[in-house]
Amino acid sequence: MIEALSKSIFHLSTASTSYIIRILETGHAEHVYYGRKLRDAAAAVSGLSEKRYARAGMGTYTDRNFTTLVLDDAKLEFSAEGRGDYRTPLIAVSLGRDGERTLDLKYAGNRIEKGCVKTNGLPMPQAADPYNEAETLSLIFIDSLRHIELRLFYTVFPSTDTIIRRSEVANLSDERLVIRALSSAQLDFRETGMKAITLTGAWGREFEKRTTELKSGTFISESRRLGSSAEANPAFMLLRKDGSCYALNLIYSGPHRMSASVTEHGMTHVVWGINPDMFSWVLESNETFSSPEAVMTFSENGKEAAGDRMKMFISTSILRSSWKDRMKPLMLDTWETLRFNARENRLEELAKGALEMGCEGIIINDGWFGTRNNDRTSLGDWHVNTQKLPSGLTELADSIHRKGLLFGLWFEPEAISVKSTLYKAHPEWIIGRDGETNAEGRHEELLDITRYDVQDWIITTITRLAELVRLDYLRWDMNRHYSDLYTLSGIRDYGMYAHEYASALYRILSEIGSRFPDLYIETSAGGGARFDLGMLSVSASISPSCLSDPIERARMIENASLFYPQSVIGTVVSPSPNSATRRIVDRETRFNIAAFGILSYSVDPSSFSRSEMKAYKEQIEFYKTFRLMLETGRFRTVEDGNRVIWTVSNEDRSTILALYLQKAIKPNTTAERLVIPDANESYDYRVFSRSHMIPEREIYAYPEESECYDIPGDALKWEGISMVEQLSGIGHHEGMRMLGDYSSRLYIIRRIDK
Repeated sequence: MIEALSKSIFHLSTASTSYIIRILETGHAEHVYYGRKLRDAAAAVSGLSEKRYARAGMGTYTDRNFTTLVLDDAKLEFSAEGRGDYRTPLIAVSLGRDGERTLDLKYAGNRIEKGCVKTNGLPMPQAADPYNEAETLSLIFIDSLRHIELRLFYTVFPSTDTIIRRSEVANLSDERLVIRALSSAQLDFRETGMKAITLTGAWGREFEKRTTELKSGTFISESRRLGSSAEANPAFMLLRKDGSCYALNLIYSGPHRMSASVTEHGMTHVVWGINPDMFSWVLESNETFSSPEAVMTFSENGKEAAGDRMKMFISTSILRSSWKDRMKPLMLDTWETLRFNARENRLEELAKGALEMGCEGIIINDGWFGTRNNDRTSLGDWHVNTQKLPSGLTELADSIHRKGLLFGLWFEPEAISVKSTLYKAHPEWIIGRDGETNAEGRHEELLDITRYDVQDWIITTITRLAELVRLDYLRWDMNRHYSDLYTLSGIRDYGMYAHEYASALYRILSEIGSRFPDLYIETSAGGGARFDLGMLSVSASISPSCLSDPIERARMIENASLFYPQSVIGTVVSPSPNSATRRIVDRETRFNIAAFGILSYSVDPSSFSRSEMKAYKEQIEFYKTFRLMLETGRFRTVEDGNRVIWTVSNEDRSTILALYLQKAIKPNTTAERLVIPDANESYDYRVFSRSHMIPEREIYAYPEESECYDIPGDALKWEGISMVEQLSGIGHHEGMRMLGDYSSRLYIIRRIDK
């Protein structure tokens, strides 16, 4: 709900939060408050607004009639250059031949309207009922001397306690305007000692959680790549000293930056949006440019509660695939088994095994096209390799469909191999001057998808194949970032390129999605290098990493789940030892971890013994029984150390699943407790372990365990179960738990009626 409390005061309220903006006498927008919902916002404004009886020392006042207002020492809705605000600007420009950088933007009006105000081609959230749920406030600021207009948009989603922000610039002058920076949102706090939680990492080490205390100076989390990157996910949190938390994000898949500065006046100044080092935008007279949209939510109850609100918003307003409210398909991926050797007889064997396991489809990964026998050739040649598939792709797809399975294909549509027929036909389509002298990544170049002919070629190529094979599942991958920036696409300024690239990517995927509304689109970028809300606007889920090691994946799932719902996080059960880390992890633990997301397998069922097939079938039967809760339930990290404990629960907490993962055996341990904070205090529960099937050759060493506990909910929540002891160096006793290194149990906790 948006209220104009007066001509100069605006109150944006959700179910649980309030956001107040006040237009000052000088025409600047003061950020008054963002936090827990106020009982009487109108009455609170006077007390919350900052008083100005004296000017900060050495401060530059922008208005000679108000000499105590120093913009550098004010909580503002946006900062700009040239009038005494020396903090990181939300907007920075260069105007005309002289390149003037000063901006003196003053309030010129507002508009309140129902629904979301459309932007120029970028993804935007959608309310469940856009006309009754969402409202948008736009504030207009004009520099009357330079004829530049800034519009700030605030869209309120009351039921998910979320506010969406973006910025828009209009060039009303007769001169060329270059936007040097335009962030999506700014938050100013009159406090220090806040902490930033960010997700950092690299390929194979995605989603490393970092907590940084914000001290004097500037902390930056950014991507300088073509995508949002594994190095710095766009999501972040701000923790206050009182334990309250802001969960923040960006609906964007390009280079981004979050800048958090603690100023000399004891303020924390946070700005986030497009990375200004990777961006500039040329506006001719009467042209406009709009930033991506930033997402903001708040909870006084800490980071998990703030994260829950962010996840609810993603589930209801970002996801828009036809799979949004459907259980995700459980697929068998051929990569770990076949690599590039995707031959017809082996694919038929895997499809038969997938069906017996209980999988719902099969993804033919790399190697099915062109002359692709390794990663040095054929990207761009998206036609069947008849040496490997002599009956053709259509016959293979028909055979898989006849088994009742979904048919999926892996593509890397943004990439091209120099050794390909496509490169011979269109060498001008790559980014860079030529494929012989460019720097390479993974033996491949990138297509210049900012060109409309390249966009149309990708759409047409995938459309033709999708129709030919009745494609059910599309895995869209991208395995390198750009270099050698040079293009023949006619872009006016190379600072525009990364943003144009992201916009082109959205256009391609949106068009494919609209042509095939039931097609399941999963995106990946060398794993988690584009795990962001922009991609979730045009796909059903994202792979968080190429690395399938279950222990590393456990960390990724846990940290990604702070911001993103389980229903968008792809997981996988792969062979052991792991192909990348050589780590050995037992079969049941690999499943227990992967169950907390969208489960898939990359194993070879044609090689299973009867007992192995039985074990995998039981895993899948269990997952299907609890799939709704595992994808959409409330996820919690209870403990993270040598013991990793997760829970996921249904809405009324009558059923809870708990993962107990032990990273290393500790000798001479005795009693342990398992506490379940999400237990309902008024219930009585029975807690028992999912059957942990032991390989036949090891049964003699692992006698049957016996774990079943009955306990009242309040005892389970506050004190926990005293668990059966583990074997830890003092000999085996009947019924003991037998956990080794990287071993786990999955507990089912159900309400019982006495």
